[in-house]
Amino acid sequence: MKFKNVAICDLRGYNSVEAVGEIESIQNAALVILPKNSDTETRAAFAKVEMLNVATTIYCDEDAKINIYQGDVTLSNANVFDGENIYVVNGKARILPISPEKHISLIVNGKVVYDKSSNNVELLNVNGKALPFDFQNTEILSNNAVLHAESFTSDGENKYYAPNLAIVPSVPPTAHGKVISDTIIAHPNVTASKIVLEAEDILYAENNGRILFKQDLGELYLTPTLLHAVSGKLVLQDIGTVRIDKKVSAELLKEKVLLMRDIGTVRATKETFDLVQLLARDVGSIRRR
Repeated sequence: MKFKNVAICDLRGYNSVEAVGEIESIQNAALVILPKNSDTETRAAFAKVEMLNVATTIYCDEDAKINIYQGDVTLSNANVFDGENIYVVNGKARILPISPEKHISLIVNGKVVYDKSSNNVELLNVNGKALPFDFQNTEILSNNAVLHAESFTSDGENKYYAPNLAIVPSVPPTAHGKVISDTIIAHPNVTASKIVLEAEDILYAENNGRILFKQDLGELYLTPTLLHAVSGKLVLQDIGTVRIDKKVSAELLKEKVLLMRDIGTVRATKETFDLVQLLARDVGSIRRR
């Protein structure tokens, strides 16, 4: 028997010398899971099995839960089971503080942010970035968070973490605190304050804190009527295709759209093509209609 070209090769059911003897080889696997309660003879039998291009091998309990995610995932007490949990993530993983009765083992092809004080998070293999984070005295916000000036005027820590996107509006010079996120959009006057911004991507743009998110759509058609109906700013993200009507001027698009992020294709007009390139982050392609 040969196991080949599998993300996870779960062999916990092969828990005897006779069963292991049926395995000829294991090739091209991100993770091989072996039975944790196997005896010495069975482990010796596994050691003789030919393994080629295997990234990680672990011994695991029979009741450990195996999970595979594609894209973006945030793990916390709300969605992690008690006991042992194994995750394979192809994308971004964020590990918030979890209870002592839970244990997470991770294989990540991408980026992982995890609570550095947790001793129940194990990074088995990370093909990308692994960033330990101090969640102590930090307020954990929603994935996409719009903060207000009052959030930075109290005498407390004023430390905020938004996993995906944080928007910081106009603040007074005395404002203080810290904002951590993958992407931060801040009003230009934030640079004159005592607020610390920590992100892979920081953009400065005027905003009044009135943000409308349009996301998780197959397609969105931007027309003048739609844009005029927006009282604040638009953030477009996780959309297959964005089409811009020929009647949409560059001025109107700049006035209403703050960011285009994680878009498959943007179909821009000749007039809006250059502006779309400035507004776009993580866009597959920008095409001129």
